[in-house]
Amino acid sequence: MNNVIILGLVLNLIASFLIAYGRIFRSKKTIQKESQTDKDHNPEEERHRLRETRIAQIGAAIMVTGFAVQIIGNIFFQ
Repeated sequence: MNNVIILGLVLNLIASFLIAYGRIFRSKKTIQKESQTDKDHNPEEERHRLRETRIAQIGAAIMVTGFAVQIIGNIFFQ
């Protein structure tokens, strides 16, 4: 039973990363390219995308921490 719970948590962690991959692992260069319009650069859009990426990265770090705590708890305290 314990192994099934741990496997489920690991699969949740992997799936969450796959879902958020496009937001977590964008480079500044990619964000600059995405923020361009047909003629010029849009600094407001770039700031928004940078902030969005940082929030996704912080969320991923919190999620990894949460899953790690659950996995450790299930391994050692059940």
